[in-house]
Amino acid sequence: MPARIGRPPAWLRSPIVRLLVLPPVFAIPFALFFGILFGARTPGAFLRVWLVSAVFSYVIYLFSMLNSDVVLPRLVAPRLKDGKVPLPIEVLSFVGSALTASFVAALLIHFTIMPGFLGSARSVAIVGMFALVFSVLVTGLVYAWFFYQQSLDRARAEQELEMARRIQRSFLLSQFPTSPRVQVHAFNRSSREVSGDFYDVVPAGDGAFLIAVADVAGKGVPAALLTSMLQASLRTQARTLSPAAILTNMNALAHRSSATYQFATFFLARLDERTLELRYTNAGHNPPMLVRAGGAMETLSTGGTVVGILEQIEFDEGLVRLAPGDRLVVYSDGITEAEAPDGDMFGEERLAAVLRALPRDESAERAISDVLAALDRHLGGREAGDDVTLLVLRVLEQAAAPATV
Repeated sequence: MPARIGRPPAWLRSPIVRLLVLPPVFAIPFALFFGILFGARTPGAFLRVWLVSAVFSYVIYLFSMLNSDVVLPRLVAPRLKDGKVPLPIEVLSFVGSALTASFVAALLIHFTIMPGFLGSARSVAIVGMFALVFSVLVTGLVYAWFFYQQSLDRARAEQELEMARRIQRSFLLSQFPTSPRVQVHAFNRSSREVSGDFYDVVPAGDGAFLIAVADVAGKGVPAALLTSMLQASLRTQARTLSPAAILTNMNALAHRSSATYQFATFFLARLDERTLELRYTNAGHNPPMLVRAGGAMETLSTGGTVVGILEQIEFDEGLVRLAPGDRLVVYSDGITEAEAPDGDMFGEERLAAVLRALPRDESAERAISDVLAALDRHLGGREAGDDVTLLVLRVLEQAAAPATV
């Protein structure tokens, strides 16, 4: 039987135990079937039929073991590109070994316990017919069992991913800090059950807070684990270090902790609400767009390379002064690289045009809704190929002019 079909109980994992126990047990239902079919009436007759069935079971079992342990892994698998034998080939090889074993068993019976067992062409045809029928039957059971196991594994994986998604979503802010001077709102839409993006808004003391958006390479649970680690590291350092120093520490941590050489792009900024000074560092992330109240646009790209590739990296720090009516938009490449049905990407120019068209007094939350609506129109009903993350910071109109330093 194919090696991949299930895992036997512990007591059946010994080859000797299986050889001694399984064939005689498998022979019982076949003995009952053939005994009734050929009119056995006495216990002795049923015992004789069981003995014949046991010979078939032993030979077929031995041939199946030879097929699973020698033919497939040593003769077939090395000839395939990925070294993995597909299920259809396993099943066909099992059917072939079962048919061959059936005729070998018939010959053994013919020359030992039941002379004349293959004494006519009709007898040979009957053996071949039953061997083929039961091989096909077992093949169907093998397929059914395999797909049943596959469905269980898939359901289990989906459950685990759903749990991971819920845990991750619980780490993403849904209620954002309120301030008389600025509004902040963010949104994440995962392209899979678990996102490789994250955002955060973290109080940094003395009337300041950090804003962060990161995009971890890869998807699924490994990416989610790295995002969780980065977010935890960010929060433990938020009140003590500058954005550049925080990213330097996070980079060293990610490099040491990621066994699969994962990396992440990261934008981190510290806003002082009293002065409206924004100090930031950009670790290979899409440059955020700063839309000034008058319509001018700037991009924030000062920083360094991505987080996690090299252990020792120094990040530069940029400084911009915000003013009433300014709007800062931090986004992941899931937005700009989203493709329309014709393959056209949403792109930075289209995003910039959408941002310039936003009403000056529109809230940060509403601005995100308008950008997502434009993105969905561009996608034309398709799903974005990557996680979509968007953070908008808006300086309120009634905010006082930034202090000079």
